[in-house]
Amino acid sequence: MKTLPAAQHAWEDTFREDEEGRPLGPRFHRLLMLDVAGAPTAADAKRLERTLRDLEERFPYGPDGVLTCLGWGPGWFVRHTGVRSPVARPVPMARWENPRLEDVDACLHLASDDEERLAVLADELFPPGGRLRVREVRTGFAGSGLPADRLPGHSVPGRAPLMLGFHSGLRGNQASEDEITVQDGPLAGGTTMHVSRIGLDLDSWYEQDDDTRAAQMYGPGVTHEEAQRLVEDAGSDADRLRAMAAAHGRVGHAQATGRARLNGRPRINRRDFATLDDGAPGTHFVSLQRTMGDFNATRAVMNAADAREHHAEIGTRRNNGINAFIEVRSRATFAVPPRALRAYPFLPAEDDG
Repeated sequence: MKTLPAAQHAWEDTFREDEEGRPLGPRFHRLLMLDVAGAPTAADAKRLERTLRDLEERFPYGPDGVLTCLGWGPGWFVRHTGVRSPVARPVPMARWENPRLEDVDACLHLASDDEERLAVLADELFPPGGRLRVREVRTGFAGSGLPADRLPGHSVPGRAPLMLGFHSGLRGNQASEDEITVQDGPLAGGTTMHVSRIGLDLDSWYEQDDDTRAAQMYGPGVTHEEAQRLVEDAGSDADRLRAMAAAHGRVGHAQATGRARLNGRPRINRRDFATLDDGAPGTHFVSLQRTMGDFNATRAVMNAADAREHHAEIGTRRNNGINAFIEVRSRATFAVPPRALRAYPFLPAEDDG
């Protein structure tokens, strides 16, 4: 039997690099949103673990095979365990949001460079009538050329890995896997996961010129040419937001979120990917972090609500990062146990009598 990392979220050692040295994660993704039927038992936990182990034995661990990460929602803990949920239920994160706040028992993130393999696995892992039942399968992709190939007639640059045209997941712009690992308590060795479904207004985004899009994504001091050369981090003058906003009448997305860093380090690890689910361009935003407080803090400063005080041309969404071009349609939260506890975690002991 293979020896795999103790942390389910330990993926990045398997990533390759592009020609500039940026990490290359898996190109294709599935999110299986799962409901629990009935009351799982210890025997059910053994069967689920065996199913996941069999999958991991069949394929290499990494993008050339398959990567997995199974999280459990607050409702699982409330309905099926005696353990207080390590994560709170989702809430809206901006005053203009009206997302569906989802109660999902579990979410299995599958990722691979082989799209057909993921489609087959999504169909076969949880057959009808089982203890875990598939409510929904969310699909998507992230990688050079994929958005342009799948959105013909749009203005997405030919080699862009994501729909807004820029790179994501630069090493210095991500919390490391060690930094997002829970250190103590019942979830020690695991992490937390936030999953949101976001619609994108690509028509309005690409009506802007190249340098304006770069300024909106990163900061007013970043040109399109400079943005394309970013490799290690997204330098964006986060510490000068007030002065830059006053001078330029604009705030960058990376500039705003950069203010959430602690001791210069980001607090979340993004595993987002593009989607055409429902026939429209969007993003499934998957964020991993040590606590949901880290996500909430990062998302709160992304709103850059204070920027309106510095220039009349900056509004709640207008000239304010990417806020005018996204619509958050749903939010869900999950606790991701370490691999050894991933199958129906914290089930109460069964009564032998």
